[in-house]
Amino acid sequence: MRIVRKILLVLLVLVVLFFLLLIGGALTYKPSFEVRSIGVVDYDGYPCLKISFRTGDYPIEFKLLTKEGESIYFTFATKPEEVVYLYLTPGKPFTNIVGSKSYVIKAFYGDKEVYSGSFDVKGAKADLKIKDASFKAYYSSLSLEGLTIEVRNEGDVPLYLNWMNIGLYLDNLQKSFSLSPSTLTLEPGNISTLGLEPVFSSVDLEYLNEEHRVDVVIPDIARASYIIEPLKPGLRIEKVSLSPFLNEWSVDSITLTISNGGKYPININWLKIYLNDKPIPGLLSISPIEIIKPGEEKTVTLGLSFVTTSRPFTLKVRLGATEASYSG
Repeated sequence: MRIVRKILLVLLVLVVLFFLLLIGGALTYKPSFEVRSIGVVDYDGYPCLKISFRTGDYPIEFKLLTKEGESIYFTFATKPEEVVYLYLTPGKPFTNIVGSKSYVIKAFYGDKEVYSGSFDVKGAKADLKIKDASFKAYYSSLSLEGLTIEVRNEGDVPLYLNWMNIGLYLDNLQKSFSLSPSTLTLEPGNISTLGLEPVFSSVDLEYLNEEHRVDVVIPDIARASYIIEPLKPGLRIEKVSLSPFLNEWSVDSITLTISNGGKYPININWLKIYLNDKPIPGLLSISPIEIIKPGEEKTVTLGLSFVTTSRPFTLKVRLGATEASYSG
């Protein structure tokens, strides 16, 4: 019996030692782990750190922290995953990373840290250009109808462009607009164009003799400007038709030649006519066309009614910052 008891005691000690070894191994076990690459990419509309890795066991928990240790995001990788995405702006899609940032990345197997490293970004940077602008000449204003912008991502993070992170200004007043495409994501090094269609962005006729400025802004990242030049067309009075009227003369019509050397159309209704320095209200007829496109030269005849004067007289025609005069 004593021999049997000794054998049982030895077996019990062996079993206890075996379990202690198992527990000790479990407490100290770390799988092999390797980070193969880290980069910043767009993932479902979010700027993310894309981490490629290899591990000898799963699951692996990844944590993204600030340099000060604040938690930004965490996720778990399970078998057979070898890539994870750590969101730099969780809950805030299409958000640009402005300015340089430093991130800390940690990986854990259970409560054991298997990796710790840092990753720095310089932030968003863009080359922004206004390539073209389109206008429409209305009766009493010049309307900005559209802008074509070109954007190159010169940063090391994705660049997001939509109505929330682009601003449009006319003479420093913010304007509403629609964007086509409505959302654009540019990876570093890529270039693309967008169309902006302003809503109710116009310059009143009274201020067309001045310079006006259009700004497109990606806040804290880039700005591009377009100058609407003052209206300064070529303007000549070719002929003034007169006919006797009682003891005076009736001014029946004026024939003008207008050369549009600018970048936007001219509406003939923008003309202002003065007789002896007094404005003549209203034009009866305009022939042959009301709009003069950029680069065009047109000769038009303005029919007047109930405009009388004695001789000598001075007639002036003003269009924007240009004036022509006739003495008769």
